[in-house]
Amino acid sequence: MSTVIDSIRFHPWYSVLIVAWTAFCHPGMFSALNGLGAGGAESPTLSNIINAIVFGVLTVGGLVSGIICNNIGVRWTLVLGTLGYAPYAAALYTNAAFGNSWFPILGALTCGTSAVFLWTASGAINLVVPPVHQRGRAAATKFAFQNMGGFIGGAVSLGLNIHQNHSGRVSDATYFGFISIMCLGLPLAVTIPRPSQITRSDGSRVLEHRFKSWHEELVALKRVLSLRAFILLVPFLLYFQWNLSYMWTWNATYHTVRARALLSTLFYLIGSTILGPVQGWLLDRAAWSRRSRARWGLAFWATMTSLTWIYGLIVQYQYNSRSSANIDFTDRLFAKSALLFILYGLIENSGMVFGYWIIASLGLGPGSVASFVGLATGVGSLGSTAAFILGACNIELKWQLWANVIAFLVSLPGLGLVCWSLVTEDKEILAATAVWNDDEGASVQVLAEEEVVDEAKGAGAQVRAV
Repeated sequence: MSTVIDSIRFHPWYSVLIVAWTAFCHPGMFSALNGLGAGGAESPTLSNIINAIVFGVLTVGGLVSGIICNNIGVRWTLVLGTLGYAPYAAALYTNAAFGNSWFPILGALTCGTSAVFLWTASGAINLVVPPVHQRGRAAATKFAFQNMGGFIGGAVSLGLNIHQNHSGRVSDATYFGFISIMCLGLPLAVTIPRPSQITRSDGSRVLEHRFKSWHEELVALKRVLSLRAFILLVPFLLYFQWNLSYMWTWNATYHTVRARALLSTLFYLIGSTILGPVQGWLLDRAAWSRRSRARWGLAFWATMTSLTWIYGLIVQYQYNSRSSANIDFTDRLFAKSALLFILYGLIENSGMVFGYWIIASLGLGPGSVASFVGLATGVGSLGSTAAFILGACNIELKWQLWANVIAFLVSLPGLGLVCWSLVTEDKEILAATAVWNDDEGASVQVLAEEEVVDEAKGAGAQVRAV
């Protein structure tokens, strides 16, 4: 029996699916709660303030979360990432029900601290543990589960608030449901194995980063910060989490409670949960070179995002001129809102999946991947923090929308250069993250991590025993 359990537990996709489960329970429920607009409350002001704190903590934590992950390992990093979300939802409930003002600040701090560990561990697992030709699907699976959480949370909220055809806050039962689900990620998170215990289908084992000293980790972090790929991706990393503040506030501002719940459901179902795995599968198609996949993926994402923002501008200026903002799903105008929010869900998820796939395509070793993902989380959260500050300052929605459009346009040149010149091929990526047993039983790693991190261009192969 233990052999059967071990064969399941030591399969690469066991870890991927556990990461996906934690994404469902934690950022999925976080997204569902915020996707209702205003964190389920009547006014978006407090929600914007505490979300600015959440992403501010993520910004600072992202600088060191990769080093901590390399020290304590991905399992315990993931466990830490499951602990702080439930207090966040509980804090929103106490504010909505009792007017409590200090607990939301504490909940934001615990959520931001946990989130930075969860996202770092998720990236370190999904971009290293599965076979190279499955890492796009691994990232897409994580986001599909995460957005399925948002979909189910929105659907439950719709059922609980179906009779609220007016503006206001969601029911108490909605908060209780979110809090309960946020407690379910921890038990399975503790079961994932160490990466070195995992064997892939091609016989290779996962190369596990060896923590040596804090000084060496800081030196390695400095190397990652100086990579051309990282510098070029900074505008894109700032953009790809910028948009949620505007989208969530837009939903809360113009729609009734039950319409907000339905829009949240549609946001996470179609573009994210259904089409996301298709994108991951296409990015993993080995029939095309990885650089070709990167270029075509960029062209598709940039075109789709451009058209969506153009449509968003049209709708935003139309809604600005309305005397009443309470759009219900029985109104004819709701179809326009539904189409736009589906497209918003599609471009938000597509950008995240593509961004993580690009990080996996730079030919980095496991320790550098963890540091890069931590930094990407921090930079992305900086963009989110700025966006939520704009919302907390009650900047007009049309100007918040223009900030998104400008951030998107600024991100394209650097992302394009990375896709055209710095993406490596599957063979080099495998060499950076795999260990094989030679005929004498010694573990052999192809390509030293220090070589890999050199400009993220897949430097010449070097064989050494470890």
